[in-house]
Amino acid sequence: MDDATAELVTGAAEFAARAEHMVGNAKMEVALLTQELDRRVYGTAAFADALRRFVLQHSHTKVRVLVNSTQAAVANSPRLVELGRGLTSFVEFRELQPQRQPVVREEVLIADGRVMLYRETPSDLEAKYYEASPAAARLKLKEFNLLWDESEPAQELRKLGI
Repeated sequence: MDDATAELVTGAAEFAARAEHMVGNAKMEVALLTQELDRRVYGTAAFADALRRFVLQHSHTKVRVLVNSTQAAVANSPRLVELGRGLTSFVEFRELQPQRQPVVREEVLIADGRVMLYRETPSDLEAKYYEASPAAARLKLKEFNLLWDESEPAQELRKLGI
């Protein structure tokens, strides 16, 4: 990735603001690779509302969420999980294969295959935001797609709670 085109994002609040902005401006697809749907970013009402607006305002939209831990995802971001359960035609959750879980540590959000927010691990205080670097976003989306294709649907995130 060409870091010269990346803008540095510092802290969870700024990361969350960028994520919300990206989803709010997306037109076709949002792809998210996350360890556990960090509640400070994806568990907020603001992020869930931005994602809901994205899905409902545009036809043929798609949201793909690839998680490392389904249990942590449900606990951390119940709003996002419930949104996905209510909009199953638009939002799909998958879980990384067990052999990939210890290896894949990065967190990446890609909007429309052209805008990307990236951090090497979820605990990193700094992330990189690529607004004008579609080549970097496409490269990461290609990696995301490979992981997505080998992953299984996350049934725990599809079930309705009783």
